Amino acid sequence: MRLGIDATFTPYGGSEVLLVNIINYFAKDKTIDLYVYTKKSNQLIIKKCLNSRITYKYSFISNISNVFRVIWGQIYLPFLVAKDKLDILFCPGNISPIFCSINKVQWIGNIAPFWEKIYQYPIGFRHRIEYPVNKYLMYKSALTSELVIFESKYAKDLFISKYNLNKNKSAVINIGKDENLINSKNVNYGHYNEYEPFVLCVAHLQPYKHIPEMINAFCTANISKNNKYMLLIAGERASKHYYKKIKSTIAEKRAENQVVLLGSVSKDYINILYSKCEFMIFPSPCENFSCTLVEAMSFGVPIVCSNTTAMPETCGNAAIYFDPFDVNNLTNKINLLFDNPKLKTELREKSLERVNHLLSYEEVVKMTVKLMYSIKRMMEKKCQSRMGSSEL
Repeated sequence: MRLGIDATFTPYGGSEVLLVNIINYFAKDKTIDLYVYTKKSNQLIIKKCLNSRITYKYSFISNISNVFRVIWGQIYLPFLVAKDKLDILFCPGNISPIFCSINKVQWIGNIAPFWEKIYQYPIGFRHRIEYPVNKYLMYKSALTSELVIFESKYAKDLFISKYNLNKNKSAVINIGKDENLINSKNVNYGHYNEYEPFVLCVAHLQPYKHIPEMINAFCTANISKNNKYMLLIAGERASKHYYKKIKSTIAEKRAENQVVLLGSVSKDYINILYSKCEFMIFPSPCENFSCTLVEAMSFGVPIVCSNTTAMPETCGNAAIYFDPFDVNNLTNKINLLFDNPKLKTELREKSLERVNHLLSYEEVVKMTVKLMYSIKRMMEKKCQSRMGSSEL
């Protein structure tokens, strides 16, 4: 079998681990000729997948921007896969070529373009163009794929109900847990008192993440505790305008000594924050199966989480939920944890219990590979059937 993998997107976190492990898994299978289509800037992927059995095909145009990556993926990639005579093309970056003559397996992880309220936020000119384009390409390419893998049941049901996706051509594989994190939850990180006691938020600072609303709720709750706690926000900023709004919210609440914007921090530092925080607030109203929530549960972090999209599916009973459009509701839930040490202990136990029932990275790879081989068997049966018909 000749298998191609579209790796022109830039993976991170769980998606990077998944992609690397799948490439290396198929590289060991001597019955498969493996082609990986990527860009030279994806050096992390290339260096982790050094195998003489992998044929790399580099895209130079997709290095420039997401727009050119789309052009390359929709126009030039179908030409390449036809030239390479592939049997299956695996596309783990949300979008696959709409007009492609071979069987495609598509992985969809990003659901932001499908959230109807996204355009109510100041997401910027670029995203106002990219989101509708990506939405169109994602669902159109999904309809022409042999199999579509979703990270949550929420996302799968959305595509089936709104875009008439064949449910028999869809599957759900939750993004995996990192067992190394679970094994490191009891590591002694030393005495870390710079900000303690603190509440944690880990998020990309994008306009729809409800960061100012969270700051307002936290500061209101913290007043009743004589400003005992600090709020640490870890994550890179998406736009200058939104970052200014966050800073002005902190200034309006006179909370410069209570709220700290850490920016983008290292994985090791995040692990320290998970292990030391009182609890974590996850205010975003739009997420698929969130890696951040899975990471937090791996450390037994009590979680206060919005009750929309795929969040309840991710955390189950291991979180306290709130309405992300009701600041008072979030304030009440924060106060609930401030005042109830027993509840925090219960949530820590439930987080660890919940994450133990999630798939590991290795299990996610095995399930994905199993589905790919099922497509291969289906192709073989179709081929045999055609041969039998021609003999008649």
